[in-house]
Amino acid sequence: MTNGQRDTSKPLPAPSAAAPVVCAGCTATRDVKSTLNGIPRTPSGWKRHADCYYCSSCWGRAYLLRTIALPIASPLDCTWDELNALLRQAWQLTTSACNWMMTELYARDVRRTGAEEMPPMPSVYLYPELRQRFPDLPSSTVATLERACQRKYRAVRYRVLWTSGAALPNYRYPAPFPVPAQGWQVECQDGVTVISLRLGGQRLRLRLKGGPQFRLQLRLAALIASGEAVPGEAYLRQEGSAILFSMAAWLPRQQPAAVRDRTGVLTVATRRDCLLTASNARKEAIWIYNADHLRRWQAAHARQLQRWSEDHKYEQRPVPAFAARREAAVRKYRHRMESACHEIAAQLAGYASRRRYATVRYDDSERGFCEQFPWFRLRSMIAEKMDAAGIALELAQPAVNQPDEEGQP
Repeated sequence: MTNGQRDTSKPLPAPSAAAPVVCAGCTATRDVKSTLNGIPRTPSGWKRHADCYYCSSCWGRAYLLRTIALPIASPLDCTWDELNALLRQAWQLTTSACNWMMTELYARDVRRTGAEEMPPMPSVYLYPELRQRFPDLPSSTVATLERACQRKYRAVRYRVLWTSGAALPNYRYPAPFPVPAQGWQVECQDGVTVISLRLGGQRLRLRLKGGPQFRLQLRLAALIASGEAVPGEAYLRQEGSAILFSMAAWLPRQQPAAVRDRTGVLTVATRRDCLLTASNARKEAIWIYNADHLRRWQAAHARQLQRWSEDHKYEQRPVPAFAARREAAVRKYRHRMESACHEIAAQLAGYASRRRYATVRYDDSERGFCEQFPWFRLRSMIAEKMDAAGIALELAQPAVNQPDEEGQP
């Protein structure tokens, strides 16, 4: 058979009976069915590593999920023109497949007929049709894309289908090309990081950029190469003129020192006159982060965008002469805000760890200091840093104005 399709003329062997799966950490047991190869299936929410099974609680206590992105410096087995041709084809297929799945999920869903409650979504399995429509996509990539599109559609289904408060999500070219965990490897030799993956039906090796500005990413990549970290899914995506390889991995959790000596609750809240303030049990402000530079960045960026909008006359359409400069400015502003969220969350986690607080209570209901600031991203960063430091996080208010998922599978 071609294109990775299975020969349906031969019957498949029947799966074996249910077999117990035991967690290597807490010895919890689950009865699951076996695969066609006789291997017990991994229960939902569990992980399988080194022929051992782990429940979600034990796995979360042992590993942290992190994602790093490194630009590609040069291909080693082909030229740049050949690599760009393979990437263009992969991104075109990925974008088309994701948009087709979104349309089909909406078309096969229920319609509102006056009922007060939205009925559950019917079961839709698009994998066989995807394999027929996009035979050049690897089967593992098709399975990853279907799971991602299903999650994205279910997240916005109520607003799209029931309240008409949002439009059906769509993917813009170039949609990132996913690579499963078993489809890529990392090698670190003599300070050079090389990844190996299959693209366009062939195995390619790509050298990643190095340097002091990527020291954190390179250290995490070395953990993946040495086997200390468990690799996850990866993506080939484009950002500006750079081609990035984003890889997710489960890193071994470092147990912080003196955890048993931690007590007390640090109350952190946003304010109108400063970004963050931390108070102790006596409601005394003991830590303040003003972040006046965020206001300056926002005002300067908004002013520049307004001036470009005024210059975008009819004679400048469809593509103005300053389109590249505007895109670069937007990308720079987004990177600055991303770095600011990392820095603020790291400083807050470092202070709470140094003062040996056991719990941080976070309240970001007041957002008048900087309205265009990515508050949800800051909340996510704080949760990530506190989890890495072994500090419990309590959210005093539910997340509001949570943005939709990016157009990324």
